Amino acid sequence: MNTRNIQSLALRAGNNSNISSKTQACFRRRASYFHSVSHGNGAKRRPFSNDKHHSYALQGGSVEGVWVFHRHGDRTPSRPLCGEDMIEEEAAFWRTKLPSLDSSDRLNDKFSIDVHESHNEEFLDAKREPYGYLTMIGMQQMLKVGEKYHLRHCARNRVAGSFAGRHENTAFLEQWDVRVFSTNYLRTVMSAQCFLDGLLGNIEEGVDSGVSVKVRPRSNDTLNAFDRDPEFMLGLVTDVVESDYFQAQDAIAAPLAAKLAHYLPGLLKKGHRAHGGPSGINWIHATDHFVCRAAHGTKFTSLDAHDGVAEAEMQELALPSLAHLSWRFRQWYTSPPLLAAIGAPPLREIELQLKATPSVPAYERRPFTIYSCHDVTILALLYAIGANIVLDEASHFWPAYATTLAFELVKVDNRDLSDSYIVRILLNGEPITVNSQRIGGMLTMAEFSSIVDKVESGATRKKRDGDIQGEKCEESRELWTG
Repeated sequence: MNTRNIQSLALRAGNNSNISSKTQACFRRRASYFHSVSHGNGAKRRPFSNDKHHSYALQGGSVEGVWVFHRHGDRTPSRPLCGEDMIEEEAAFWRTKLPSLDSSDRLNDKFSIDVHESHNEEFLDAKREPYGYLTMIGMQQMLKVGEKYHLRHCARNRVAGSFAGRHENTAFLEQWDVRVFSTNYLRTVMSAQCFLDGLLGNIEEGVDSGVSVKVRPRSNDTLNAFDRDPEFMLGLVTDVVESDYFQAQDAIAAPLAAKLAHYLPGLLKKGHRAHGGPSGINWIHATDHFVCRAAHGTKFTSLDAHDGVAEAEMQELALPSLAHLSWRFRQWYTSPPLLAAIGAPPLREIELQLKATPSVPAYERRPFTIYSCHDVTILALLYAIGANIVLDEASHFWPAYATTLAFELVKVDNRDLSDSYIVRILLNGEPITVNSQRIGGMLTMAEFSSIVDKVESGATRKKRDGDIQGEKCEESRELWTG
């Protein structure tokens, strides 16, 4: 497949407004809010005195393997929500935020793209230019994330926290077996390339690094269950949405939805979807509107379409929208069958690799695997491992752009025994609380396997025969992918 041509065509596009003081103030509040929910663990840290490996919570030990899930970087909105009279102006504005074609070519020269033929030679988001595309800000976010992981896992010493220096990484690929997998979206593929550019920053321009970004066959891709089994996943979501509790609680948000649709008529373009609940709008799209505009310093109203009163009203709708979106996904991800479908496959994949790594001969490279995915993937993983940050209903946590969830296999002593290894879990580089008691996100390998077993055991709903395609599949996917 000629992925370079597809990517280049998808990126080829043409290529701040003054903001009111109220809008700036709202942006600062929201930036602070998103930072707090994306980088904290939602709970006070307790002493480590009862934890066997407390000194390894953040660094130390010999890191024998790394598995990093990351959300893509900052992107443009997934679709226009403005009125028809503003469509062209809206698209023109977002095109100014896209990276140049040259920057895409430069990444392709260093890190090739290998997309399985089952995806029919197209990215799922390529048809909507400029919507749903990685921005220049997003590229820089992922570059910086890669640089941070270079500093943490530099090649001269696999002890996390021992820094060999930014450009002293010529041996990185000699010691780490770097593999990269992405969902079939242009924004996740480019985000993975930018991550690699930061991780392996000494690769010369025009030189192929030998590391490619792979998009696996749709049938066995562990990163996005809704793309893999859209009809099955839609059935699982419908089981949750049709419950009396969900219907009653979602209906409470109908007035909020009506206010949003007043300013964002695009929320109602496709009409009411029965599987979406009585509130009647796509809450990912609604929240997406605020996040994208805040990141680029533009008004929450459709550019200049509304006055200051409307802008102030929209500011007041931002956090309630995020809160309701977070609530909806909490209902979905606390449903064992649904969580098993989306959370168990990626966890089982890395669990098998974790168990195999201790037997790898000392002279062979250690696994360093990067998974470029979406907010809903990382959110599912956090629910699956029992992270307090999502179980705490007061947090309204949602993974920000470029969020990382890392699993490190750490050898904590010199005995060649299974209990000499721990699994260290870091959210945006910080320890998290797991299962309400494990401060620092540290688990024995047996404990981690037990978690995966428990998540898998929730898969009680059988898959339906057949599949859905085309527009119905596309509409269903929009419930999930951000």
